Amino acid sequence: MMQKRELNRACHKGRRIERRRRRARAMAVIAAFALAGIVSGGFGVAAQAGPNGQPAAGLDSSVAGPAIIAHLNAVIQFYRSVREPVQKAGEPNDAVYHDQAVTQASQAAELAFQSATAEAAVMETSPGQAAAEAGSSTSEEKLAASEAAEEKRISDLEAREAGLDRQIASASPRAAPGLEAQKQQVQAALELATALRDAMKRIMKASGAAGAGGLSDEIERLQRSAPDLESSSKTTGAPLTTIESALSAGVTTQAGVVFRLLGSLHTLSTLMQDNDRLHQQATDLRAPMLQILRGLIQQGEQLSEQAEAGPPPAQHGGPKARGAAASLPAGPAPEDLQAITAKFKALSQATVPLSEEIIVLEQSHANLAAWQSSVDQEYDSILHALLLRILVIAIALGIIIGAGEAWTRATNKYIRDLRRRRQLLIVRRVVVGFLSALVILFGFVTQFNSLATFAGFLTAGVALGLQTILLSVAAYFFIIGRFGIRVGDRITIAGVTGDVIEVGLVRFYVMELAGTGTTLHPTGRVAVFSNAVLFQAGTPLYKQLPGTGYAWHELTVKLADGADYREVCDAILQPVRAVYEEYRATIEAQHQSVQNWMQAAIEAPVIESRLQFSGSAFQLWARIPVEIALAAETDEKITHALLELMAADPAIKAAVTATPSIEPSVRG
Repeated sequence: MMQKRELNRACHKGRRIERRRRRARAMAVIAAFALAGIVSGGFGVAAQAGPNGQPAAGLDSSVAGPAIIAHLNAVIQFYRSVREPVQKAGEPNDAVYHDQAVTQASQAAELAFQSATAEAAVMETSPGQAAAEAGSSTSEEKLAASEAAEEKRISDLEAREAGLDRQIASASPRAAPGLEAQKQQVQAALELATALRDAMKRIMKASGAAGAGGLSDEIERLQRSAPDLESSSKTTGAPLTTIESALSAGVTTQAGVVFRLLGSLHTLSTLMQDNDRLHQQATDLRAPMLQILRGLIQQGEQLSEQAEAGPPPAQHGGPKARGAAASLPAGPAPEDLQAITAKFKALSQATVPLSEEIIVLEQSHANLAAWQSSVDQEYDSILHALLLRILVIAIALGIIIGAGEAWTRATNKYIRDLRRRRQLLIVRRVVVGFLSALVILFGFVTQFNSLATFAGFLTAGVALGLQTILLSVAAYFFIIGRFGIRVGDRITIAGVTGDVIEVGLVRFYVMELAGTGTTLHPTGRVAVFSNAVLFQAGTPLYKQLPGTGYAWHELTVKLADGADYREVCDAILQPVRAVYEEYRATIEAQHQSVQNWMQAAIEAPVIESRLQFSGSAFQLWARIPVEIALAAETDEKITHALLELMAADPAIKAAVTATPSIEPSVRG
């Protein structure tokens, strides 16, 4: 009896040890997944069970399937968006942020596909899905059976048709029509059976194509559509415009960098929103599986506690003791713990990658936030540099314009010579324009290599299209030169004689003069000439010697034969010299001024006279300097003096055979 009790105790102890081992294995799996859930911010061990201690309801494939596909599509789109170049300007560490974002997006996509594949496998083995597959397989089996029956019928009809052909070949003429009618009936039945078989094949083909569109197949197609997820090659972005070089660049480059950084900030904001949306989708997908896992954990703990308690020890007392032992609950079957463990492993294969994906997405969010903060700092520095450069340009332009205004006021106040004042104002305009263009050029442009190329083409085009204007501008500097044209000068150009009233950068204006003899008067018209006329060989320009205001007039007096030429010539020249003496000092002062300015010896203007032959008679020729402004009055005085001389001396009047003439040596 004692040996039997010891044997029972040993058996009971062995069963208890075996139950503990099974419970330890189950709890090890549960603890491993519980640790993964805690690390990822998941569930606790205190699970919510369904009614009667059963786990929560299984996964609803009609809801989870579309959610999984939508999540995978969003993951692929997010990965491709992250792979695209985000920045064209920034610091070298921005490339590190980009590479890290691509790596994290790739990890999230890989984990999402792992979880989706495992979850699809769980849903396909669920009772509802199995029933649907069973129904689908039953329909396919029926179609296959019908097709096989039609195939057998077709083969039978073909065999019968072949037999009828042999009978017709050996039949008598009386029996042949009946056999032919039977053959036609068999052929009609064969055509109908063939049509039915073809229709069944098409239906089965369509059914097979529809049945091939399960969740697992759709996940596999999505994974094949993104081969770049499995590729290990890294995308090489375009070289970045560094912030350091942009800080020393011009306004144009800095403005371009500012707009590119604004685009980068917008792109990063969009990526962060997509990342948060993926995080929410993954959390929503994990929630029902966590609920089921909590129920499995609770049920597994209950079964493990029952296994730990074990069955009651054997009773050797009376019937009452044996009845009480029989009324106690029996221990759990090992198959229950194995089923729970299998379900737990299947669900954990879907939930653990999803939890890891959530962790990766949180890390991706932190990386994108740090990247956005870095780009925001770069944007602030470039914007401040841009505003500072614009302020400096505005101050420089203000100084130049202010200096130009001071130049204008000083010129108008201290320069009395109108010609010199005009020249200084023109020089002021050129200097202010050049300095302003220089400030704008160096402020806005930094790519001088490309600028030089562009300027070369631009200069060639401008030189070709505006060659007349450019030639006029070049001629302007000759016109205002030492021997150039000044306002008030009398010139002759292109057959027009007049006084210069204005000299511009590309053209000058002449008040036209006309008249007969030595008298010139304004016509009321203004002739406008391009400065480029100075370079035209066929249009010469005549002007007075700079600084002079006198011209030469010629007096011609014809004399009679036999007259005392010496006495007559002296008598005629005496009143002419008397008129010249009235303005001789002015002429000599102008001559002296011109000599001093030119630093050269010039013959002084004096009255010149000659006695010369003119055809068959003698004549007196005299060359007289006259002031241009008073030329007509001078000629009139000489005319009156000669008339008075001839009226007072009959000998002089008799010696003059024709009316004297006074003409300008050079017209104008």
